[in-house]
Amino acid sequence: MKSDIKTITREPWIDLSIKKSRRNSLQYNQTYRQREKYNFFQKAYDFLLANSIKGSYFEFGCHRARTFRFALRESIIKNIKQDFHAFDSFQGLPDEKNNHNQNKNFLAGLLKTNKSNFMKIIYKYKNYRKVYIHDGFYKDSLNKKLINKFKSNKIRVSFINLDCDLEKSIRESLNFALKFIVDGTILYVDDYYNVYKGDPRKGNPKAVTDLLKKNKIFFEPWHIVGTCGKSFLLYK
Repeated sequence: MKSDIKTITREPWIDLSIKKSRRNSLQYNQTYRQREKYNFFQKAYDFLLANSIKGSYFEFGCHRARTFRFALRESIIKNIKQDFHAFDSFQGLPDEKNNHNQNKNFLAGLLKTNKSNFMKIIYKYKNYRKVYIHDGFYKDSLNKKLINKFKSNKIRVSFINLDCDLEKSIRESLNFALKFIVDGTILYVDDYYNVYKGDPRKGNPKAVTDLLKKNKIFFEPWHIVGTCGKSFLLYK
């Protein structure tokens, strides 16, 4: 029996037409990717709520504050009390000397949102949640002084979002964040499969697994997010 192609393309729940979209390919892809990411954040906050997991939100790499706003919105809607910590150079990506080898789109200085614009983007959320900004490249900002400050203030993290793209930045940020986890902390790595063509033996996948094993963290692989993201549940 021949399939009825005309009937398939008329299905109301999905657009299967092949006409060129009025939007360009970047807009088309970003619509899909951001929808997938927000869907994950809804699931993540459902998990935190269902399991009564307490702790702050850490985001490393805050360009355009997209996922930062996802987290703020879900926290507010679900009435999950959290403080929010934004870690970013606000100068774009660092120069790791091999940026192009990791991903040709991750060149030094790109993906930049300055601190002033970041604060404007999240302005309306600040009436509901405390937001702390930690600016500077991680080799400078994630120092012993900040570690001691967080420890003295008994800060814990329930959701870690690593959106800093490059391997060295992933290592520096995760090495810092793991000092503050609780049982059930969510770890989301936005560009897990987005360097070295997704090779799990190097780059971001290797950095993540190396540090989790080194710190003797039990980790449960959780959701694949969009095209290149991956998440884990962490336990001490």
